Amino acid sequence: LDAYALAYSIAALINNLFGRSKEPFWQQAYTNLVKFIILLHQVAYDYVTLFDVYECTISPEMLEQKIRDAELHCEERSFLLILPEHFLKHVAALKFFGFEYDLALGMYRARETQGLRAFVEANNVEHECLAESAIDPIGTDRYEKLEAVKRWFYNDWRRIEPKLRTSIVEGISVFLSLFDDNPVVKRTFCPPAECYDPIDNRDFRHGVPLPSFSWLIEKGAVCALNFPVSMNPGLARALGVLLKLDFQRAVLNRIPEIAAHPERYFRQVLFLCDEYQHFATVGESEPTGDEKFFSLSRQPKCIPIVATQSFSSLKSTLPGETWRTLVQTFRTKVFLTLSDDFSAKTASSLCGREEQFKAAYNFSESGHDAHISLLTGNAISHRANLTASKNYSLRSEDRFDMKTFTELKNAQAIVLAYDGLNPLPPTLCYLKPYYNDPNLTYFEQLARGQL
Repeated sequence: LDAYALAYSIAALINNLFGRSKEPFWQQAYTNLVKFIILLHQVAYDYVTLFDVYECTISPEMLEQKIRDAELHCEERSFLLILPEHFLKHVAALKFFGFEYDLALGMYRARETQGLRAFVEANNVEHECLAESAIDPIGTDRYEKLEAVKRWFYNDWRRIEPKLRTSIVEGISVFLSLFDDNPVVKRTFCPPAECYDPIDNRDFRHGVPLPSFSWLIEKGAVCALNFPVSMNPGLARALGVLLKLDFQRAVLNRIPEIAAHPERYFRQVLFLCDEYQHFATVGESEPTGDEKFFSLSRQPKCIPIVATQSFSSLKSTLPGETWRTLVQTFRTKVFLTLSDDFSAKTASSLCGREEQFKAAYNFSESGHDAHISLLTGNAISHRANLTASKNYSLRSEDRFDMKTFTELKNAQAIVLAYDGLNPLPPTLCYLKPYYNDPNLTYFEQLARGQL
């Protein structure tokens, strides 16, 4: 992935975990710092982990040393070219310098070294020199990226005031340090580069690497995170959110591929998350966020199913009123028993209101020549009339009021369903647990005491 995309994801994750600052400078500073550190490792080592980013973040000396290593790695190198007729005259000696025949050039080619240069000059072997950038344009790109890193480091990062630089480092190291202070987490999520070498790690002595989500999705694999929240709630949420963001990015990348190959069959993808309030993230004005992923999930054939305790638990973990933007992306909603008034009121509002005929009864009694009884002291009349009337009027009432949501019994739910084409009206549904006999109705299970 692009260095900026990776850095932006990390900065957005920090905002989701620790809250978003009103000042955009901090996220911009985090993104810029992480972006150039990742770019440096891509240039020098073709591999980077979050521990590498953390190490360079807190140690300017380490960062500068890796820049020097990248300079040595990206030094302009050249090849020696020898025509076949001249090569065959000295083939016995030249074969030890690693010459290979280049079909495009029609000449033998080898990396220029001091020993090779001395041999061809001592034996008057006709040769030509060719810069590496003429053969490998990627080498030129690496050099230009390194120059960008050096400009940032010497002209930007080192010129920032020490106090401000320390604040930037501390703001991001609080997250990156999670991958350093726990050796098990470090080995699992920051493995050595040899772990991804199919030859060096053919016996998996460096660990079994997790394939990319793009590969896992197309193979129909099941990927789950087994990390007890009670052990380290902060780290569990960070890893869960990272896993979720990586999955969402892989799923959204299917959209252009599906559009480019309409003749191919692409399998459906399931996103299932329990206790979703611990992993929910919203992007607000940013291009990332669950609400943006769920709104596009139908295009890459993703079926998201999430379960949360209540609207209150979701609201307490998200800033402001962003939970409303997230909730509206779910077309089908299943409400079980709700115990807090806010969730019950919100669910009742989502079910909507409808006009219903309400009956009104009116009773009236009238009498003529009424007088007070001397015995009872009550008003009496010898000529009395009794009138009763019944009227119907349209009133706007909740389809399901708050009381209904708070008094739902076991295996009962109110469902706001969507069939893929049209929304269905809110309905009271009777559920049958999977562990009971599916051939028995809800009422038979209830009569037998199985619910």
